[in-house]
Amino acid sequence: MIRYGPMSIVLLCAALYGVLRAGMLCCIPVNRRANRLMAALIVVLALYTAPYIIGYAGYYDAYPWLSFAPYNLTLAIGPLLYLYLIALQSGESALPQRWRLHFLPALLQLAYYCVLFAQPIGFKNAWNGSVHERLIDPLETVGLVLSLAVYWRLAHRALQRQPTVPAEWGRNFLMAMGLSILIWYGMLMLEWAFSGLSYFQRFPFYMWLGMLVCHLGSEACRQGAVPLPLAAPGPAQALDPESRSTPDQAALGQRWRGAIIDAQWWRDPDLNLAGLAQHLGTNTTALSRAFNDGLGMNFNEVLNRIRVDAVLAALQRDDGGRSVLDIALAEGFNSKASFNRLFKQYTGETPSDYRRRLQSGGLPLQVSTP
Repeated sequence: MIRYGPMSIVLLCAALYGVLRAGMLCCIPVNRRANRLMAALIVVLALYTAPYIIGYAGYYDAYPWLSFAPYNLTLAIGPLLYLYLIALQSGESALPQRWRLHFLPALLQLAYYCVLFAQPIGFKNAWNGSVHERLIDPLETVGLVLSLAVYWRLAHRALQRQPTVPAEWGRNFLMAMGLSILIWYGMLMLEWAFSGLSYFQRFPFYMWLGMLVCHLGSEACRQGAVPLPLAAPGPAQALDPESRSTPDQAALGQRWRGAIIDAQWWRDPDLNLAGLAQHLGTNTTALSRAFNDGLGMNFNEVLNRIRVDAVLAALQRDDGGRSVLDIALAEGFNSKASFNRLFKQYTGETPSDYRRRLQSGGLPLQVSTP
């Protein structure tokens, strides 16, 4: 009899939320490589909870042929964790050579379960008792323990060698995965100490995995829309005065300027350098250098040029129903005097003159770059 109780419903909601967020990650137009790796990690974790979702609901009792369904792709978790962090560091640059080889154990795992899933129920029951539980399952567990430990360590070393952008999200992601791995190891130790745990005794661990799926889905979607630089500046570059005005600084400045535009942060009249640095997961020194040395503009000029451009675009769309001041305030300016001064400084016209010229068929302007 199929019956969804509290345990199956909680895990089902977490898994569906994770899959939905994974789909959203794949649709974000920037950071495609990193976002797709994170989407794959979320789906793998959500799939791992699937046998317990349907098990708690009674599907295995009603449909025993569901045994060995290919839900278990745990050997992909370590490589996805590591390569996601590498993709955060490299932006749209290439991943390490032969990176696909990291997924060979997971592909073998998938092939194993797909072949067994297609077998008759009698064969699967016999195989489970004579081979899987005695040989394959212990080997799979050892492989999982080693894979998680090795890849988490590789990711940690990569993070220390070159902090990710945004750095705070990289650290938080690695910490969440590290804590989850420790909890996973704890459950495996309990399995060994008590010669196995029942479905219901494992529920707290799978509840944790459900929360992890929801956390990764929410945070990765929020961070995944912020364009990443081609490469994060390392400590040596940040301190070396010879690194000023390098192409990396220009690329970094353009990426962070693009992030302001994509996220529409310029509309916040209280946005300051420290607040923007927090949004981007960097520090004020790195942000100022990227703007000053990479774009040749300080933070205020970058922000004000974007705001003036937004006002210009709004004036082109507006049919005169709103006042110029209302448009300016909506685009982040906090006073009429500063808006009028900056508008004329960047366009050579007053806002009213520009609107009249547009209405008489004049050409529009764009001023966000000097």
